[in-house]
Amino acid sequence: MNKTKLDKIKTDERKAEIKALLQFSYFRNLINNESKKRKVKPGELLMYFAEHKKELLEFLEELSPSSKKKIIKTLIPKFSKIYTHSEMENILKEVLVGEKLKNKGMQTVDIPMIGEESITGEVMVWENKGIEYFVKADDILKLDGKNPKAFATQWKNISLLMGITQEQQYNNSTKEAKCEFAFPYYAERRGYTKEEIIRGGNFLKELRRDLMTGAYTTYRIDRAIIEGKEYTAHGIPNFYILYEPKEHENKWKVEFNNPYNSWIIKILKGEAKQYFITDPKAIEDRITTEKPYLFLFYIQLTKRKQKILTTKPIKIINLLKDMKIDEQILARPKECFELIRECLIYFNENYKPTPEIESFNLYNDFYKTKTVKLPLSISEAFKKYVYKDFKEILKSISIEDIRESYISFKRPHTKPKSSKYKLTKEDEELRDNILEWTEEWEKLRNYSIEKTEEERRKYIDDRIRQYGNQLINDLFEEEKNKKRPSAYHFLFCTLTGRENEDMDWDYY
Repeated sequence: MNKTKLDKIKTDERKAEIKALLQFSYFRNLINNESKKRKVKPGELLMYFAEHKKELLEFLEELSPSSKKKIIKTLIPKFSKIYTHSEMENILKEVLVGEKLKNKGMQTVDIPMIGEESITGEVMVWENKGIEYFVKADDILKLDGKNPKAFATQWKNISLLMGITQEQQYNNSTKEAKCEFAFPYYAERRGYTKEEIIRGGNFLKELRRDLMTGAYTTYRIDRAIIEGKEYTAHGIPNFYILYEPKEHENKWKVEFNNPYNSWIIKILKGEAKQYFITDPKAIEDRITTEKPYLFLFYIQLTKRKQKILTTKPIKIINLLKDMKIDEQILARPKECFELIRECLIYFNENYKPTPEIESFNLYNDFYKTKTVKLPLSISEAFKKYVYKDFKEILKSISIEDIRESYISFKRPHTKPKSSKYKLTKEDEELRDNILEWTEEWEKLRNYSIEKTEEERRKYIDDRIRQYGNQLINDLFEEEKNKKRPSAYHFLFCTLTGRENEDMDWDYY
């Protein structure tokens, strides 16, 4: 990329910073002070700056680099979590099945769509594992003449676009399932550095093809469950409408189609009763892009997380099938072992400071009275086991075939915050909300919890200190959205772990 284009990118970034600064209180104070000096109203000064951007840039240069960096970081949030509606997660699981798409050539179709008009006319068709992928003949060139990227990278693309939407719509009174972004920013959020983006490379074409796939690919599956209703052999529409700018410096725009639109708005409004959480780090992780099975394993981890630290056990062969692992690997116990081991080690070593997995349990069976559990840490010994030696360990709990055993994953127990930790304003607001809701519940149920106001405050404060605002808030929202919410259950079961014998939290 030449110097002219590089300078243009930097100018575009500065313009985005200016737009963000207009919303920040510190910048408002600067405007107020400057307007007094010029003896004009703040609004008039802003209108003046809107027409004299060069002067505004010079004015912003008065800020120290550290102040500008702090303001921009505060103003353009990167959420630590991406929320996905359960229905959308189900669709992603159904249609993103793997990389080996079979080209079935050009066909003339008339496909009835779910909640949309039919797709008619000539389309290029690909197929894999019972799923058909359609791209209109006129849109093939948008994918560089290649197949749709209907696998792990598309899952990352959709997740990131949902994350950007949540970040941009968070403070809006009217929530919309849409977002906009500069392409270099999108590439950065997919794990590439600014220097790599400036140099360019084939990865930019692949990221572009990810964006195009979500906008121009329609799916047809044998069976889909959407909002409790079953659909057979119907089309699932493109995920979103994509507006690609003609000029490099302009932003790309995404508007999600229905039914995804309504699900995302439910997430934005906090009305989704069931949802899944993805760490943006997993979207940026280029190793899991190069090795899609690692990302599909991560998806399994996020879907199986519970309030407790240990996931519910699942038979290993079923776990691998859910990861869309090829039949050739599924047929070989040794390869299944090697793949599972690689996944366990990766998410233990690379997702620091708190690894996604600290240890795991193997069971000879589950839900039966003679279940035998084998706890295993991801130790140096485990990393060095050859399959022959590991088989001998499995035999100690009567497992002959690792594929038939059950596995659960355990996250590490995060260290409690110091008792001297001073609660933030957000922590205090959360505690007060819980206290207020508890009092309302007592009145509604005509039930009195035998704890004083002071005891309740201390109890909730300690829980926030111990487990953090985000976890307590998530648990609180989950309880409130139940058909029969219970303040007593929330305080003395959920927050103490007494509702599950595998809970690792200390009782209060």
